[in-house]
Amino acid sequence: MLKGYIEGYYGRFFSVADRSAVLDHMGELNMDFYLYGPKEDRYHRVDWNKVYPASEEKNLRSFIRQSNKNSIKPIFAISPGLSLNKYSSKTKISLINKVTQARKLGFNDFAIFFDDINQERNEALARTHLKVIEDIASLDIVKNPLMICPTVYCKSFAKGEIGDNEYLKVIAENIDPMFPILWTGDEVVSKTISLRSLKDLKKLFNNPIIIWDNLYANDYCPSRFFIGPYEGRKSLDNAVAGIGINPTGMPITDKICLERFSSHKTDRQILKGYQVPDSFLKVIPFFSSPFKRNKSLSERQIDQLLATQNDLCINWKSELQLEWSPFLWKFYLDLILLKKINKGDREFSLEDWVQRRYSDPLTKTILRN
Repeated sequence: MLKGYIEGYYGRFFSVADRSAVLDHMGELNMDFYLYGPKEDRYHRVDWNKVYPASEEKNLRSFIRQSNKNSIKPIFAISPGLSLNKYSSKTKISLINKVTQARKLGFNDFAIFFDDINQERNEALARTHLKVIEDIASLDIVKNPLMICPTVYCKSFAKGEIGDNEYLKVIAENIDPMFPILWTGDEVVSKTISLRSLKDLKKLFNNPIIIWDNLYANDYCPSRFFIGPYEGRKSLDNAVAGIGINPTGMPITDKICLERFSSHKTDRQILKGYQVPDSFLKVIPFFSSPFKRNKSLSERQIDQLLATQNDLCINWKSELQLEWSPFLWKFYLDLILLKKINKGDREFSLEDWVQRRYSDPLTKTILRN
């Protein structure tokens, strides 16, 4: 089973140095592929129909060199879905120009993303997407199977049974069975991904399945991050062609996520490798998983957690601490708020507190409740 990294999140965009550092770490972990599809690369999605300028070409060449150096397969993704309301010869030319440019830069493998577009997921949309796939796959310069992310990329988007979804049925009936399909599981962020949960998808598609795993993603909850054990994905080795981790866009944090995915190290072993203070072990349950539910805290437990703040927010100095700092400060502020509410502090003004620390819509909700 292939193991890879997917740069496919919102809100962050690696520098050349950041991407190179992640690739070096992937090489150490003997991983297989890096899927380049950053939502914040304007030429990947918003301006997909424009070729990369010379400055960006230089960055992509650097990415390819660093990938090859680490025996990682670089995969170039294009995301044309936002402007495919009407497929035209002009659109086809733009696709060809973009793929041709990527091939000249040195990419041999390509992916097409049709994710996160606000269109009705019906037969007509599927036919348009199949036309895009066909036009790219038919190019002489495209030698290897295309990797495809459909618009319906998880079970919940099917709005019912996977086998009954009109969009997926048309794609499955007409797509080249050699083309891998990207799939996130039952949900966009799936608590578990099992053989059973993939059964209906594999009935519909004869294609290889590659899991786009959002377990460590945080673009949908930007005040949190997760670095807990890689759980809930047992026995997938023989069921899928690969798994790609789509994490945070914070380079050192992502290296930790990849270690979680590719090794069996304990919390202490991983944190020691990044010189994280031992006191973080006390708070790591709150940064473990989007699905972990911690028990209510007593006043004593809150005080024990608050006692780690100086160590983690003030004394600890490192590049990783800078990545985590906003999340840690937010965590401790929430603990302070919880303590004040629990104690019924008469001098404490909830209104003043939340108005200075939370967005206006959330402030109104908190105060109303």
